[in-house]
Amino acid sequence: MRKFRRLLSVIAIIAMFASMSTIVSAKQSTLDETENLPYSDSIVYTPDGKVDAAYYENLQQKIISEFDYRNKKTITNSSLQREIQLNAVHNTIPGDVYVSFTGTTSGIDFALVGHASLVETAGGIWCISSWPEKDGHVNGVQYEYNYWPGKNKIYGLRVKDGTSTSRAASVKAARDYVNTSPRIPYNWNFLNKFTTSSFYCSQLVWRCWKTAGIDIDRFPYDTVVSPAELTGPKMIELFYVNN
Repeated sequence: MRKFRRLLSVIAIIAMFASMSTIVSAKQSTLDETENLPYSDSIVYTPDGKVDAAYYENLQQKIISEFDYRNKKTITNSSLQREIQLNAVHNTIPGDVYVSFTGTTSGIDFALVGHASLVETAGGIWCISSWPEKDGHVNGVQYEYNYWPGKNKIYGLRVKDGTSTSRAASVKAARDYVNTSPRIPYNWNFLNKFTTSSFYCSQLVWRCWKTAGIDIDRFPYDTVVSPAELTGPKMIELFYVNN
């Protein structure tokens, strides 16, 4: 009987490691697919002339999978790690970036699911972003006061190669846009990130850093810059809050 129990234990351990190996392999496969994922420097259309929503949805999903794998692989399920996440210190400085996004899909709008802001003052008390007119926000580029502290499922990011000079330049660009009169409106043409006559949230953050000399778009040659696309290799994760 003891030998039989010992044999069952060995089988259980082998099965556990085999399961872990499968999970790791699946994660690595996702990463490999992301690294090798082709993307176009122009808008991708279907044969009937419509924007290829499936292409962009697939691209965004792979970006998010890559980012999650890269930045969460060291997070454990211990109560201590959960406490660290829940009480994450917003050690952001001017020029840092807040990003939130989900895996919810809605056709081409998937690319813009989430939100992004540029930090203007330390700790994220004041940020600058762009909103449509809803939920108490006015239409266009605007200040956000104390918006991110207390929010759930958010990332605090820093530009890896940013210097005090480039950070200041990105913030100056954001201030110039937010102080423009009349107010710069929200950009509903998500497929045109290059315009400066209107902005959506992640487009504004990207443009401010582009003005500072650093392109933080994960795919710099296409025409879309979603919140997820601001999480590329040029960014360092400061913290992740997940309740």
